[in-house]
Amino acid sequence: MFPMPRERDTTAGGTADADGLAADLAERFRERLRLFAARRVYDLGAAEDVAQEALRRTLEALRAGRIAELERLPGFVFETARNICMHHGRGRGREARALARMGGPEEAPAAEDPLQQLISAERGAAVRRALLRLASADQELLRMMFTEGLDAAEAAGRLRIAPEAVRVRKHRALRRLAEALELDGNDPGPMGTLR
Repeated sequence: MFPMPRERDTTAGGTADADGLAADLAERFRERLRLFAARRVYDLGAAEDVAQEALRRTLEALRAGRIAELERLPGFVFETARNICMHHGRGRGREARALARMGGPEEAPAAEDPLQQLISAERGAAVRRALLRLASADQELLRMMFTEGLDAAEAAGRLRIAPEAVRVRKHRALRRLAEALELDGNDPGPMGTLR
């Protein structure tokens, strides 16, 4: 069952009710719709457009009374998004065929999977938050090694310590970073990816 948080009269309601309903729909479904669409259209911008259009059509259907049972709302939302994705795919196919007939450029190579882009962006934000929890010395060492790309000998020269000490400090800083990520509820993943 999928209860709405507030009772609303969608047939006679005013703009405040409609705005509240639109906000509820966006809050409940926007991120899941973006992920759903990104897996199908392979374009983050198009995925956002699909999510917006699916929410707009759902709100329109609710206002018109075409969704009688709120338990069916999630199914309606995602079926609407699926149809929009299919339409998007057909449109891209027609566009590619038209360009080919006109002697236009070939289909551009596929970009990185949009779902991976979303996950990478979220993971990057989590790592930045965790880095802020570290001592400034750990932050500086990790910045030198991973942002500037210094090796242990170069970092040792800047810090005026032995390269072996840099390796030990790096290992300890990475362990503290992994612990900070776990505190934020993020899986630190294999530490080999940070090396």
